[in-house]
Amino acid sequence: MWLYFADMVDEYRVRIFKRIDIGWFYLLCGLVLTVAAIVLPAHRALEELESKRVTIQENHIELQYQIGIYESFLHDLYQHDPELRDRIIEMQMRLNPNGTPVVIDASASKTPLEWVAQRARRDRLVDIQPPEDSILTRLSKGRSRLFLAGIGVFSMFIGFMKSQPTSEKS
Repeated sequence: MWLYFADMVDEYRVRIFKRIDIGWFYLLCGLVLTVAAIVLPAHRALEELESKRVTIQENHIELQYQIGIYESFLHDLYQHDPELRDRIIEMQMRLNPNGTPVVIDASASKTPLEWVAQRARRDRLVDIQPPEDSILTRLSKGRSRLFLAGIGVFSMFIGFMKSQPTSEKS
């Protein structure tokens, strides 16, 4: 009895392994490699464009701030602000302000526009970290992308050739 049952179990296992078609494995692997060769570089380019868009938006905000500073300077200049007028005269003529001793700073602004530009300048942190790549992402860059797609197509071809037609017995 045990012998009959053991033969039946072994026969069932063999039938399961005969049903598994190795061609499907090749087809799926080839499909994954081909899709990776197409999608991953496009996804990388999209990430780069997103980071460039963020940088451009930050630059736009910074330029708007600088425009505001220059506009306020021009507004004060057109309104004949006496403090601004005295400062410009002192800066251009290199006069001592009201008899006070002056310490000369070589890095100080020498023209009114340099002074306004120095007032408008702000420091900004830039995050520079290279993205972490997987092996598949590295393989899908540049010319190796074509090899990856070729290997994927070749693997699908082998899968089509290895697959066996299923015949169902009624």
